[in-house]
Amino acid sequence: MIEEHTNGLLLNRTTMLGERNWRDDDTYKLIFSPSGHAAYRFQKHNMELSDGEAMLLNPHEIHKQLRHTSEKWIVELKPAFVTKVAQELSGSAMDPMFALVACKHPLLQQWFSTTHLYWRMAAEEKEKALWLENSWIQLTMVLLRLVPGSHSDKWDIKGYEPTVHGVLDALKQSYQQDWTLDEMVQLTQLGKYQFSHLFKKETGLSPYSWLQIYRVIQSQVLLRQTDDSILSIAMQVGFKNVASYHAVFRRIYGQTPGFFRKNIPNI
Repeated sequence: MIEEHTNGLLLNRTTMLGERNWRDDDTYKLIFSPSGHAAYRFQKHNMELSDGEAMLLNPHEIHKQLRHTSEKWIVELKPAFVTKVAQELSGSAMDPMFALVACKHPLLQQWFSTTHLYWRMAAEEKEKALWLENSWIQLTMVLLRLVPGSHSDKWDIKGYEPTVHGVLDALKQSYQQDWTLDEMVQLTQLGKYQFSHLFKKETGLSPYSWLQIYRVIQSQVLLRQTDDSILSIAMQVGFKNVASYHAVFRRIYGQTPGFFRKNIPNI
């Protein structure tokens, strides 16, 4: 199934799930794996998705599909449309740059499952087009809220299972703290393995990866609004050294903190 619209494209496929050619799309590209596993190659690393996980690629993020084991959904959104929605929500006219992370949230899963069900019900192309016209806005608003990036220093944690939500809230309140897995587990009534499994199942990330990415998101404000050194900023947001800060920043944005600082407006 392929449906094109003024603001983008929707694709659902259960075939041609093996290795494909390198891509360099001029759209924001949301890749969703409703079941099974998916793997993608980027220029310097690979990423995998499990049941219900998604990732959002920025325009011209060079990538290559390696495999989907059962089914894939792809939504392509025109940059001008995403920027317009972001501007209406925040007042910023800058193009959002999303972090390249695995993302899992009930709202995203609900959007895809509802769209899939409605597609099976809709009989006319006009009806499908009207559905897309309205649902594109909803989906983009969800992405701007749930996928971290340059557009916001917030990362919404509402909607997750209560135990995971409680840990996420504690991490957000004290992200500069040198958290250990044991300290996170103490906030729950679970064992280490149970907690780690539940956290990954709910969010798509390990607890430590989530915390490191959140620290990077918080560092964006300091990069934009202060003249503090990169080393100082890394220490302020909880990294033990500047090398690990650079590594996480480059992995999720494909660039260094210094390059980000020079090219992102002070907002």
